[in-house]
Amino acid sequence: MAFIITVLVFFLLLTANAQVVETVYIVQPGDTISEIASEHGLDWQYLADFNGIDNPLLMRSGMQLRIPTKKYIICFSSEERELLAKLIHAEARGETLEGQIAVGAVVVNRVKSDLFPDSIKEVIYQTGQFTPVEKGGLPVIPQSSAVEAAERALAGEDPTQGALYFYNPDIAASPKFWESRPVIKQIGNHNFTL
Repeated sequence: MAFIITVLVFFLLLTANAQVVETVYIVQPGDTISEIASEHGLDWQYLADFNGIDNPLLMRSGMQLRIPTKKYIICFSSEERELLAKLIHAEARGETLEGQIAVGAVVVNRVKSDLFPDSIKEVIYQTGQFTPVEKGGLPVIPQSSAVEAAERALAGEDPTQGALYFYNPDIAASPKFWESRPVIKQIGNHNFTL
């Protein structure tokens, strides 16, 4: 059904850790952005935004779509990618995209660390770590910015510079615990620490 021209183009995202290989996809009659995104393991809104498409209904046969393929820095399943996006939505839905990426980066940093479990699912469900998880507050469907933030964090983007924890100083429980941790970065309403 699909005619794909593979063009390898390497870009550095905002960090040196994340490289993107782009595939150019030629839209065929009857294709939808949702089907194309699903075929490539992407969220349709992320793919539309990546290509500057404001209205996917105006997509036409013969149009070229840039399909990003990231080289990820940790292993994960599609369920874990979605779980990360849900956590980002629950923890940082009012934050900027940078703040949302930062929350995702903390989870990725924990997976990479010897101090925490070795998978996204185990890190997110580790007892006492994330309030929305403890209270059953993960959304059924994460917002599109949380999906993008998860993708970018999984590809190595880390505005926190290696943080393993984050908290909102205005509402954080256990203030004595947080006082013992040096703040390495503040992004929006969150402090990021080691």
